[in-house]
Amino acid sequence: MPILSTKTHAKKYIEPPDLSRRMADIRLLLDTVRQVKIAVPLKKRMLVHVIWEVAKATGNFYGRYRSEGVIERGGDPIQRDHIYKKSTLVEELLSPSPDLDRVMGRALCCIVTKKEHDRLHDIDKKRDGWDRYRAAGIVVYDMLDQTRMDYQTNPRSFGCDQLSAFG
Repeated sequence: MPILSTKTHAKKYIEPPDLSRRMADIRLLLDTVRQVKIAVPLKKRMLVHVIWEVAKATGNFYGRYRSEGVIERGGDPIQRDHIYKKSTLVEELLSPSPDLDRVMGRALCCIVTKKEHDRLHDIDKKRDGWDRYRAAGIVVYDMLDQTRMDYQTNPRSFGCDQLSAFG
């Protein structure tokens, strides 16, 4: 059964009270899994699972970033979309000295309608991050202060690259 958008999606984002503890746990898991001596395909699957935990910890289907479609239309099926592709994040985690805080900051999701999700996945595979949203014509709001994001003038001001260290 799909998750549907509701009036609650138009409300301000409030950081979960246990976010710092959960993110510290996730950071530890990412570091542990990336170093464990197991087959690479299994390691990649486990890292993807831990990356999903960032979405859950930061609000799950009520995360900080939401599309205009989710905010304005109730009753539409919605999905979480990783702003940066999970494959990009996993490759960074498998590098010799990854910046775990940067990866975790980029592991955030944007809540989008199912139709928007489909559009995002039809975009040129070379695009990643907020550039995919711009190319798909999807308007996104930062629900921390309920402002429309301006991809052109300040694309790095939206939290993904500037989260403080957790824990």
